[in-house]
Amino acid sequence: MPTRSPTAATVLAIVVYVALAVVVFWHLWTNNPTQVSQPGGDQFSNMWFLEWVPFAISHGYNPFFSNFVNYPFGVNLLTNTSALLLGLAASPITVVWGPVASFNVLLTLALPASATSGYFLARRFTTWRPAAFVAGLLYGFSPYEIAQSAGHLNLTFVVFPPLVLLALHELVVRQARPARRWGIGLGLLLTAQFFVSSEVLASTIVVAAICLVTTVAVGWRSARPHLRHALVGGAWAAGTAVVLLSYPLWFALRGPGHISGPIQLVPQGYRADLLGPLIPDSLMRLAPAHLAHIADNFANSPTENGSYLGVTLLALLAIATVALWRQSKPLRVIAVGGAAAFVLSLGAGLVVKSNPPGAASGFPLPERIFTKLPVLSNTIPVRYSLYVALFAALELALVLDHLHRRLASDAPARGGHRPPRWWAPTIPAVLTVVALVPLVPVAPFTAVGPVGTPSFFTTAALRSSVPVGSTTVLYPYPSSKTPNGQAWQAISDLRFRMPGGYFLVPQGRSQHIAFSPALGYTRTTLTATVLTDLAAGTPPARSTALRTSLRAQWRTWHVQTLVAFPTLGANPTGTIAFFTWLTGRPPIVQPGATYLWTHLEPSL
Repeated sequence: MPTRSPTAATVLAIVVYVALAVVVFWHLWTNNPTQVSQPGGDQFSNMWFLEWVPFAISHGYNPFFSNFVNYPFGVNLLTNTSALLLGLAASPITVVWGPVASFNVLLTLALPASATSGYFLARRFTTWRPAAFVAGLLYGFSPYEIAQSAGHLNLTFVVFPPLVLLALHELVVRQARPARRWGIGLGLLLTAQFFVSSEVLASTIVVAAICLVTTVAVGWRSARPHLRHALVGGAWAAGTAVVLLSYPLWFALRGPGHISGPIQLVPQGYRADLLGPLIPDSLMRLAPAHLAHIADNFANSPTENGSYLGVTLLALLAIATVALWRQSKPLRVIAVGGAAAFVLSLGAGLVVKSNPPGAASGFPLPERIFTKLPVLSNTIPVRYSLYVALFAALELALVLDHLHRRLASDAPARGGHRPPRWWAPTIPAVLTVVALVPLVPVAPFTAVGPVGTPSFFTTAALRSSVPVGSTTVLYPYPSSKTPNGQAWQAISDLRFRMPGGYFLVPQGRSQHIAFSPALGYTRTTLTATVLTDLAAGTPPARSTALRTSLRAQWRTWHVQTLVAFPTLGANPTGTIAFFTWLTGRPPIVQPGATYLWTHLEPSL
């Protein structure tokens, strides 16, 4: 980036990152981003979370809890992947254009925002700005980011981990600015990360601790003069985080709708493969079909397998680590941090070229300790690939920066000749291309299409049929197997409360996570069971006892409206007949194969 102005160079870097992100999501932005997205259960949940934040603020509800879904029990949003900070940031977009648009904007911006964060961290260790640009490019568009961009907004928006490491480096190593200021800043960064993803916060703390110990070990001779400044900054960081997070943490762990015990049921089912960094999966542009077929089984899902780095990048980093180990303390810390993150990504037991089972089997690895610890037992191992990519990006930046300095130096080479000036930018550029070309993803993303919202939820028919704040049963019943209903509810501006949904909720007096093979992640109720069976084409026998029990449950829930889309189930005719029998009246038929039963509560 040939520009003399630091600000202009940074702006140019950000513009390039944004342009590349638009290319990745081209099919979103060349269609209607208020109606088109990457459809799916996790995506629909994210859209709902984005809608909830401005709705809760404008209506005076607690943003940490909602009974507009999983009614009447409600949902603890801090136990879920709610990313409330992103919902707050995107509120103006949500209010004006809706949650689909805000989801698309955030998902697109997550890549360049993360890249920019990686760029700023790399600038701390480099003097040649293009080296930092390459680091940001590798981090923000790494295989981890590309994989999670399938719809895990909370895991794709990884802006804060590099900034946490930057603040930690300032407090422990550089110490050029007041400890209190940077300590408070670190506490704010930790708080911000909690409100994007508590899982990423936990893993960031683990990786930061590894880097801190390594930094002390590498520079132990100068540790004592730095100790007081670091402790003062750490105290301010801890104090800030405690003040801001005490209530949210209590709410997540003990508040209404909290879950006791594990939230991730099979975290060890998502572990990186030992060969993951070497074998590309189907998300990579240059992946041979036979290799992609193997790698697509790593971590049990291409969406989770973000461990690929490529042979050329790995070779370059290995050579650089050996060559520069004695010369560069930052490289030593970065190399150790990257290696540790990779080992953690392998999970509790080693997996080689196979699907990882859910149990912690295989040759024991250090991450097995985490399976015994609260909070950390819920972290998914392969997601430590985020930090593998970050440290790989930082080390690549150090290598390029070192090489550029050597080639641009006025000192003659060993043979007595000074290399030509054009070598200084050209050779690092060639190395960058060789290292990063294997990581070029398949872009633009093609898994894009209409969200599939029935017109009923966006027209006057909804307003005339469903009272504001009333309870409405949707069919197909909203669950992890049929999650569309929560997207419809979000797009309707949360006009009604809704039983069911694809959220992590507790079940029973033990408060353990609700899960069943038939319903998935949905609280088991009579309504959920019957309507799920109905959609699958196995309706229960129509008995007086069943009708009485269902109507009693709906009466307890104050159900006023039933909105059904029978064509989305296995037996549309049988579904209409069942609901007519249950309610005791025929439906009101609306355009778009929408069947309504209104004003139910007085007659139940």
